[in-house]
Parts: sequence; structure tokens; C-alpha cells
Amino acid sequence: MQELSGVVIIENGKILLLKRKKHDHFEFPGGKIEPGETKEQAAVREAKEEIGCAVELIRYVGANTFVINAMTYKGHKFLARILPGEQPRLMEQDEFSELFWMPMLEYQKYPVATNVKEFCETFLMG
Repeated sequence: MQELSGVVIIENGKILLLKRKKHDHFEFPGGKIEPGETKEQAAVREAKEEIGCAVELIRYVGANTFVINAMTYKGHKFLARILPGEQPRLMEQDEFSELFWMPMLEYQKYPVATNVKEFCETFLMG
């Protein structure tokens, strides 16, 4: 099983997402946990690599397991905030076509990864 870790950044009722070219959907910034790295370290590193920002993890919000091309993944998510003075920008333009602040209440209008949809539904239900 491949473990992944990422960040959920919410500001003013909007959630920061990246549109992955390969799957043509919006997903959380994040990626593979490297050998010897904790899920927390991976989430911070991946945020820096993908949105160019230093982030502070607030709390662990859970994990989900999914399968793509017969490979099982476990994706961990942390609620995080962008540190003051940092501005998110699209860093990996070969992987992503767009950086997007999606209004959480409108998640059904956009092609989002399953874990984004589940997070929005859970968050909005309280």
C-alpha cells in the first residue's frame, strides 16, 4: 500500500485545490510519503512543492483508502493554514493546470476527487 499525505486549507469558506491534468479533477495539495518521513512531514513538504507555501498543520482530519489501477493508496489529510506573508501559486505546471479556491458550498458543481467530495460533505454536515 502506498501512503499519501496532504493538506486541507480553508479560508473564507473556500478550500484550496489543484486541478490534476492526468485525472482532470480538483484535489488537495499532497503526495507520497517518502521513506523515513512522517505523514506530517510529507504534508508540509508536499504543500511547499505544489503551492509554494510554508504551512502550519492544525490537526489531523483523517484518512481514506482507495484503489487506482490495482494499486491501493491510503491518503492522510491535515487541516492546515498558510503562514503569514505566503501566497499560494501553481508550482508543478506539468502535473496541475490550475490552483483554485473552491467555495465549499458549491463542491457539487466541480469535478473533484472522491476524498474532496467526502471531506466537503462531512465538513458541511458539522
